[in-house]
Amino acid sequence: MFRESADAWSLTAQGTTGHSEATGQKGCDSPDGLCTCGGSCTCGGMSSCAVGTAHELAESLGRAVDARDCRLFEHSTVVADVCSLLAQAHGLTALQADVVHMAGHLHDVGKIGIPDSILQKPGPLTSLEWEIMRRHPKIGADILRPVRVFRGKPGVCEIVLAHHERWDGLGYPYGIGGRDIPLGARIVAVADALSAMTEERPYRRSLSLDEALAEVERCSGSHFDPCVVRDLLSVRRELHGLLRKAPPSPLWAGPKAARAVLERRNLAATA
Repeated sequence: MFRESADAWSLTAQGTTGHSEATGQKGCDSPDGLCTCGGSCTCGGMSSCAVGTAHELAESLGRAVDARDCRLFEHSTVVADVCSLLAQAHGLTALQADVVHMAGHLHDVGKIGIPDSILQKPGPLTSLEWEIMRRHPKIGADILRPVRVFRGKPGVCEIVLAHHERWDGLGYPYGIGGRDIPLGARIVAVADALSAMTEERPYRRSLSLDEALAEVERCSGSHFDPCVVRDLLSVRRELHGLLRKAPPSPLWAGPKAARAVLERRNLAATA
């Protein structure tokens, strides 16, 4: 069951420190399902060596996706960097932040399995095309699952699988919501949307960062975890340095362009 997999890293907004509720002690049995033992861990968590290997694999897989769509590697790199800012703002450990960063790099790896006619289509997708596009989170998780460093606790696979779920339960592939969605996936969802809105796409112009942030804030509590949105707004200055771009075309300026992005994501969830 997906719920059982998601629980491998189902961090709550408050419970990110690895303390056991029963004992008040840190350890491998922390309620968030995360190993907190550090680099020498032998309990099934990711050692520092494994993290390094995983980062190399993540970059290689990201470049494989880029061979299909030259925009995806740049997009995933930005998503990963925004994930790192959010992980720090949320108070995650270095290991947890590494996992979120890797998941950000790999969130769209499943698009390797999506036809070019859909990935490169400049206009709206049909219902059938959206049905195919909605498969990419599961394809991505299936690609990553055989790699041991991606399927432990914490699990990159679970984050990739759930990164298109929505806080209100109207996302995909399983329609789970709220804190049933792994925190890592909630972070990637916000970073993914922000990056998408500030990038040029075949069907629309880019938004300014401030416009994109306003739209993410508007969708807090529906699309996105309100706690993660607050974290995003708290790193506005850092984001300006990371995502500095030219102003959008007047034709696409303002909420209209942002909503085009989110409407496209909504169509994927309901098609």
